[in-house]
Amino acid sequence: MGYHPRIECKDIASFQTSRSRCSELWFVNNQELEEKILGYAAKYSNCYGVKLYAFAIEGNHIQFPALFPNANRAHFMRDLNSVVARIVPRHQKAHPGGKFWARRYSAEYLPDPQDIENSFFYTVLQPVQDGLVDDIAEYPGYNCFEDAIWGRARSFKVVRWKQYNDARRWRKKVRIEDFTDTYELRYERLPGYEHLSNTDYVKLMRAKLRERTKHILEQRKGKKALGAKKLRMIKPGTVPRNTKTSTINDHRPRILSNDNERRAQGKAWYFSIYFEYKRVSALYRAGQLNVSFPEGTYKPPLFTVGYSGPMVTI
Repeated sequence: MGYHPRIECKDIASFQTSRSRCSELWFVNNQELEEKILGYAAKYSNCYGVKLYAFAIEGNHIQFPALFPNANRAHFMRDLNSVVARIVPRHQKAHPGGKFWARRYSAEYLPDPQDIENSFFYTVLQPVQDGLVDDIAEYPGYNCFEDAIWGRARSFKVVRWKQYNDARRWRKKVRIEDFTDTYELRYERLPGYEHLSNTDYVKLMRAKLRERTKHILEQRKGKKALGAKKLRMIKPGTVPRNTKTSTINDHRPRILSNDNERRAQGKAWYFSIYFEYKRVSALYRAGQLNVSFPEGTYKPPLFTVGYSGPMVTI
C-alpha cells in the first residue's frame, strides 16, 4: 500500500502498535524493564497531555488506544519508542544491540466510542486471544484492566539521566534523588459511560470482560493455553512460533471499526486530507515554500535546495 502520512487529530482516538525487530520477545520475564516502560509511558502521557484508555506490554510489542488532544502523537511516539529502544539493551543483557523496532509504529483511527471500547478489550484480552492464558488474571505480566476500570493511578519514579550524568562531571557529590521525578500513570474512562458511578462502571466492565473472554475461548475451540508456568520459562529474545509479520508495503487499515458506515466515513475523512496533502506536498517540493498544508499534517523534508544565483566563493 506504500507510505501514507499519519494525520494528527485532536478529537479522534487511535490505536498504536510498535513491534520489535523480527518479533523477538524482549518484553518477557523482566519486571524491572516492565516498570521502566510503564514509568516512561506515565512521563510522556503527562508531558504531552495524552489520554490513555489502556496500555499493554506484550512479549514483542507495545500497543494502546489513546486520544491526543494536543495533536502531538508523533512527538509522544518518538519519545516513547526512542527511550524503550535504549533501555531494553540495558535490562536485557542478551540483546545484541542495533536496531530495536521492526519499523515505524502503526496507527489506526477509532472514530466512535464503540470502536474505542473494542480496542480497549482487544488490548487487555491479548494474552487470551494469543492462547497464552485462559484468564487475564493468570497472565504473569502487567495488565491494565483493573487500573483502568477503577481509575486507579500508579506512581513511577523516572530519572533524568542526562542531567544527572552531566552534573556528575562537575560535582563531587551528586544525589540521584535530585534528578528523579514522580509521574502517575492514569487511564481515561471509556467514553459513553460517564453517567455511571464508579461501582456500576466496574461491575459492567467486568461483565463485559467475562463475556468477551468466553467468546474468545469458544473461538479457540478448546486449544489449551500455554499457561503462566511455561510463560515464565520463555527466554528473552526468542522468536515465537506463530507471530504477525508484515512489510512496510502491506495493507494496514486506516480506520479500525467493525461498522461499515463508520469505516466508510472515516476513510472519506482521511483520504480527503491525504490527497490534499499529496497535492500541496508536490508544490512544496517544487519550490513553493509558502503553501499551506492541511491541518494535522507535517511538511515533508527538503533534502536538496536548488540555487540559481551567481557562484559564491567562500
